[in-house]
Amino acid sequence: MNKSSYTNILVIKNRAMGDAIISLSTIQYIKKIHPNAKITYIVPKWIAPLFKETEIAADEVIGMDFNTISDWWNNFFLIKKIKPDCIFEMFQAGRTKKFFSLYSKINFIPYYFHNHHVKSGPVHDQGKIKSNIQRDLDGAWTFFSQGEIPNHLDYEPKMKLGVDNKEQIILGVVATRETKMWPLEYYTELSKLLDYKIVIPLSKSSTDQKIKEKLIELGTQANFVEKSLGELPRELNGSKLYIGNDTGIKHLSIALGIPTFTLFGPEPPLEWHPYDTEKHPFYFREGLECRTRVSHYCGLSTCEEMICLNQYKPEQLLETLSKKGMI
Repeated sequence: MNKSSYTNILVIKNRAMGDAIISLSTIQYIKKIHPNAKITYIVPKWIAPLFKETEIAADEVIGMDFNTISDWWNNFFLIKKIKPDCIFEMFQAGRTKKFFSLYSKINFIPYYFHNHHVKSGPVHDQGKIKSNIQRDLDGAWTFFSQGEIPNHLDYEPKMKLGVDNKEQIILGVVATRETKMWPLEYYTELSKLLDYKIVIPLSKSSTDQKIKEKLIELGTQANFVEKSLGELPRELNGSKLYIGNDTGIKHLSIALGIPTFTLFGPEPPLEWHPYDTEKHPFYFREGLECRTRVSHYCGLSTCEEMICLNQYKPEQLLETLSKKGMI
């Protein structure tokens, strides 16, 4: 089938919440070059409610898991009902690779994918270290377009909810591992320095609840937002600013049109901050040997020294935000 003739495209991102939001950029691009095509977006089942109230470029979002034979069976017949004429997976994962490879062969439907861990292949610049949005766009461009290669800065992810201005600042204190977290003591001090209502989104997980207990113990003046994933976008929509770790809430804030300031520690911003740095500046301490001993980033889950983050103090952050006109 010709690149321009697809009318029913199935797009998959079977990863974490931040990844699912980042990939909205590439769906926006596919929709731009194929405006009449129906796009169905497949994400992990627990993430799907995040999009239920928001307007995004995909025509439909469906949550799927691929853990059991029952999951595979149900997914197979659900996708048969969707009747896609092609399948495109971003950041190909092991389970989805097996499932969609099988589905493709049985139903004679093309299955395209981008797996940046693979160093060679058909995708433009396959295997090169790039921003996550650009890697996804390179894959979409390779399989769906014959025009100019898109630039990730032109495709910031968007989740629309309408105007709802709130005079509040979001603090993103959680992260997928401890080494990505600015110290909770610093967040507590910052919450006292900022002359705004402060909100801290937390889940009901045991890890997040321990963070909440620690913040209360430290005397934070923030308000905790403990909403379901489906309710979270409306709670944060219209906020003045996000300040915090590189985490899913940061990407959600950006998609909602909220300016952000991100604190990067073990991982460089090249891959995980594919955004306009005027609107979304960040702190990152360059030149640390400990970050590059094994790879281009530090993969430690815990670290006693944390020199990548703990030397940047709340007062310095406040001064930076003020100079940039963000507060």
